[in-house]
Amino acid sequence: MLRRGRLALSRSMALLRTMAPAPPAHLTDTVAVRGLEVRMHAGLDAWGRAVPQPVRVDAVLRTDVARAGQSDHLPHSHNYGVLYRAIEALRAAPAGTDLAQVAEDAARACIAECHAPWAEVTVRLPRALLRARYVGLHMVRTRDADDALRASDYLMLHGIETFAILGVNPWERVEKQRVVVDVDVWPPCTAPAAYRALARDVCECVDASSFLTIESLATHVAHQLLQAHAVEQVRVRIDKPSAIMHAQCASVQVVRDRAFFALPPVVGEQAPAATVALALGANLGDRAANLHDAVRRLDAHPSIRVVDTSFLYETAPMYLTEQPRFLNGACKIHTTLPPHELLQVCQQVERDVGRVKAGVPRNGPRAVDVDIVLYGSEVVADGEHLVVPHPRLAERPFVLYPLCDIWPDAPHPQLHTPVRALLPPAPPADMARVLAWGPHLWPWGARTYVMGILNATPDSFSDGGRHDNVARAMATARAMVAAGVHVLDVGGQSTAPGRPEVPADEEAARVLPLIRALRADPETQRVPISIDTYRADVARAALAAGASLVNDVSGGARDAAMLPLVAAQGCPYVVMHMRGDAQSMTRLSTYEGGVVPDVAAELEGAVARALAAGVPRWNVIVDPGVGFAKDTHGNVALLRGLRALTGAPAGELAAPSGAPRALRHMPVLLGVSRKRFLRELVAQPEADEAQRDRATMAACAAALSTGCVDVVRVHDVRAAVDTVRTCDAILRPM
Repeated sequence: MLRRGRLALSRSMALLRTMAPAPPAHLTDTVAVRGLEVRMHAGLDAWGRAVPQPVRVDAVLRTDVARAGQSDHLPHSHNYGVLYRAIEALRAAPAGTDLAQVAEDAARACIAECHAPWAEVTVRLPRALLRARYVGLHMVRTRDADDALRASDYLMLHGIETFAILGVNPWERVEKQRVVVDVDVWPPCTAPAAYRALARDVCECVDASSFLTIESLATHVAHQLLQAHAVEQVRVRIDKPSAIMHAQCASVQVVRDRAFFALPPVVGEQAPAATVALALGANLGDRAANLHDAVRRLDAHPSIRVVDTSFLYETAPMYLTEQPRFLNGACKIHTTLPPHELLQVCQQVERDVGRVKAGVPRNGPRAVDVDIVLYGSEVVADGEHLVVPHPRLAERPFVLYPLCDIWPDAPHPQLHTPVRALLPPAPPADMARVLAWGPHLWPWGARTYVMGILNATPDSFSDGGRHDNVARAMATARAMVAAGVHVLDVGGQSTAPGRPEVPADEEAARVLPLIRALRADPETQRVPISIDTYRADVARAALAAGASLVNDVSGGARDAAMLPLVAAQGCPYVVMHMRGDAQSMTRLSTYEGGVVPDVAAELEGAVARALAAGVPRWNVIVDPGVGFAKDTHGNVALLRGLRALTGAPAGELAAPSGAPRALRHMPVLLGVSRKRFLRELVAQPEADEAQRDRATMAACAAALSTGCVDVVRVHDVRAAVDTVRTCDAILRPM
């Protein structure tokens, strides 16, 4: 790790040297005109209008003024008045002149009119972006054409105003604070659409973040920009004005190139990517599988990258009501395809997934529907072929709610309002946010689901050895099913503190025969199975054997192959918060910013990594990890603060304001069953199983009162079913 850091540092130093070309050694003096403002055409203004705007120019001539300094003779001097007049003459530029042309003309004037051997020109447009101080272009030119110097040109997006959760102090985890971002980009993308897209992505990236350190935020911004845009390297500076009371700001600057993040080089000329919202719907066949297949096919297209997905919603059909209920969702993509070409791709995806339009009435049933809802700020009006924004967007809750999951502040280019403002005052009564997996459909908010623990291990802290053979485990499973369990969680390795890890083949040998038996038994075969593992190979084998959900205590941190596997399988995925492993977790229970804010920040990072790996938001369940790297005080504080993790219950159809964005409305799984801290709470260090089960039910009931718990993971299913039914009757009146 240290060696990699040194290599990265040396590469960054090399980048800095190439980005700032040095003039010849004899050109040590400068003549400059700084801050010259000219009103002229230079591309689009902040509102997208091709009108004259203020342009600020800095021109620095590198030269040798020794002779002029000794003689005080005007002909030996570079006349900065000539320089001023040459630049001021640029105001006559015709409509259609862009930022790059202004900078080139200014540099050419310095060389031609002032006879300078070396000119550095910076052109800034202070009225070209709404949320930035300016967009600018820096270039160096000489009397001789020099491609190496042109390669050092860079675009500047400075003073981008954002707000984010950023810092380790408890108060910094509660409310967003002002963050100012400067970004320099090589090679420069000077088309208005390109630098607008860059600025937009910086704002979205920072606004949605929740990092503890400025260093992580700066690195994250650099990664996102390099991944989404045809640029080779970036310099990102993050200013945190509220960091120190008696200082202007604290700041961090990083320089990163594509190689740092193992990204492929940019090949050829690439058009700037547009951000597009697509609405998804299906009401025939395996609806969830069809939607997942559509998203996978979109992401496989070379000119499309899926960057976010919504939750799923089950809705009643609209317009043509005599047909099956729909599953609806949305995804946000970056694409270089123009709108009509994107439409063709979407229609081909529909056909590939199985949609048939022949003989089906308009708004009739379909295997999948992929509609372009928003295409950046563009308006397209092409009759029956394509209309963007979607003409019925404002009247469709089944589109608005998924869209607000992923892009609530998207501006509607015709209504001039963010899409969140289009949400109805109250959601439709027949609309629910759901988890859909195979034949199973779980409406979030309608009830609390019970996950029964089946540990096929000899050393689990509570029931180790009880299910040491398939027959005994099956007897327990049948009893759980009879008691009303909703999902069976099969595990083959204890993750209790201090327990040794077993090899992957041994873990698989413990769980696979049990999963196959559960699938074959008439009493248990209809109940979904979860595989409790952090190993991708074990998860893959378990899913093939009949499991349909992956419960990962590491949240994807222990096995790099886990997230790609879950994304490809399209199965539900439990992301749990944990630090370290079974051997080290007890030493990692100190939370400098407070257990709730720090768990929220770390869990949000895990969820964001899962989403970035292609796991759909609609398949993610979060687990705060009670008992994992938390002491008794931390566990109690976490249970009290559950609502702060997600901001609002998964079943509530409203846009929350306080929670980190990646966790908004996430369904929560809670695992407190028979945990050690319960023995301390009841002041019974040697509490037996029955005492711990009573304490477990009390903790579950208290957590359910927050309204933010959707699944409880327990050993005693019978008691848990009674507990959640009672709590639901009181807390979830339907």
